[in-house]
Amino acid sequence: MDKERNSEKMGDVIAGEYEVCHERLIGHGAFAVVYKGRKIKDKNFLVAIKSITKKNLNKCQALLSKEIKILKQLTELHNENLVCMFTCQETPTHVFVVMEKNKTYAYKVILHQLTYYKIIGIYKIK
Repeated sequence: MDKERNSEKMGDVIAGEYEVCHERLIGHGAFAVVYKGRKIKDKNFLVAIKSITKKNLNKCQALLSKEIKILKQLTELHNENLVCMFTCQETPTHVFVVMEKNKTYAYKVILHQLTYYKIIGIYKIK
């Protein structure tokens, strides 16, 4: 498994210390795409890199600012149960948010619970 991580073709360098693998999509939303990435100096240190194109930025600027503010606050808590943000970088064409890569199992549990709450009508979208 480590051999696979080290041999993956990586792409752009983010904030001088991370590289993104455009071939390894983690997820996507209306305004952003999240890719697998890693630290350049420690190939086994995996991260999630959210990529927002600047052409979409005017549509989601307020949401992105709010998300970054919340991620900074969560990171300051130093809680192992919360995803932390490592850095943000703006290039001429993109904004990149580098975050801790969440465990797939935890993500599936959360997704399952949200789906369950939607089905029984408890979950409310604000």
